[in-house]
Amino acid sequence: MRGTPRDKRVRTRRPAGLRPLWAWLILLGLASAVAADKSPDPFHWGVTGHPNVQEGYCHVPMATQLNLLAQLGVGWYRCDWDQARLERSPEVYDRLVGQALRKGIRILPIIFPSTSCRSGATPEEIRQASFDFARWLVGRYGGLITHWELDNELDGFTMVRKGETCRTGLLWQWGDPDGDRPEHYEETRYQKAKAEFLGLHEGVKAGDPQARTIINTGGWLHYGFIERLVREDNVPFDILAWHWYSEMGDITKVRGNFNLLEHLKGYGKPIWFTEVDRRGGSQGGKEAEQAAYLTATGRQLRADPGVEAFFVYELLDEPYFGEDNPESHYGLVELIRGESGRWRIGRKKEAFRALARVIESSGRNQAWSIGRDMTSGGGEAGT
Repeated sequence: MRGTPRDKRVRTRRPAGLRPLWAWLILLGLASAVAADKSPDPFHWGVTGHPNVQEGYCHVPMATQLNLLAQLGVGWYRCDWDQARLERSPEVYDRLVGQALRKGIRILPIIFPSTSCRSGATPEEIRQASFDFARWLVGRYGGLITHWELDNELDGFTMVRKGETCRTGLLWQWGDPDGDRPEHYEETRYQKAKAEFLGLHEGVKAGDPQARTIINTGGWLHYGFIERLVREDNVPFDILAWHWYSEMGDITKVRGNFNLLEHLKGYGKPIWFTEVDRRGGSQGGKEAEQAAYLTATGRQLRADPGVEAFFVYELLDEPYFGEDNPESHYGLVELIRGESGRWRIGRKKEAFRALARVIESSGRNQAWSIGRDMTSGGGEAGT
């Protein structure tokens, strides 16, 4: 049997200037009695955003973003954690974690290793590098971050393209496949993605055995990707995440009669929805439609006993992508250009208020116990 990264570990060099997070928490006055709530997991309401990554998010103070999440009633902030950026500016991520803890909000990082399946590295190199990165990162934040999402939508990256050969030998001569069959994923890219998942999962568990790992897909009928990972290759992970947008229809009645949600339950994993929104958000003056979609879908998924989490994509508009780009309009809150040329918070959209009502009526996130000193007398977190 081929050795795993645990058998042949390469010691990872700690990036210069990167001190343990506990040192930062001590400086922030947050280090006493940090502990996760031991009661059963609640339903998890969250929002995806891009703090420390996209222009508008970088201009808006972190305390302002966290205040918006608290007003909405969610308990999670899902965001990109890229290895190169983390090594370059570690203090930014330390502040994010520290300030979120002050507000009782949990961070769900989507972790991207530098030597990923998108690189020119071999599967063996990808697995080793992913393991080293995840082990170091999770060990650094151990206990303060409990869940880790392993890259993002690698089903789309691995899907077979026109002119490529499927593993069955069939030359694919059409557009994108539905993704519901294992052979819809190109073999070389799939093997590299599998290696990345293996390395990241093993590294997370080496850094914190109690941490939970999440693998997601871009949604639709891409369960052929999960079929390969779970049933053919026994790739370990803890939670199956799905992304779902309005043009995909009702997930319990796909194409009229297929209950995709029930099918996903068959993989034996807790199910989280880590991206949900109307396609294009409020683009084209469709604020009411965005609000109505999130209201109906939020209620539907909250009521299903097999679903444990609902995350909206995303917190802030990103108008710098241009009016015609759907990415500019997904936010629950508008961004406007200030006099200084920097982006600042505008008004809350209809979807913000509608989702807040859904969360309030269905039961807010159970409080995360993070120590008395974090929840009293601390005032507002700094920016």
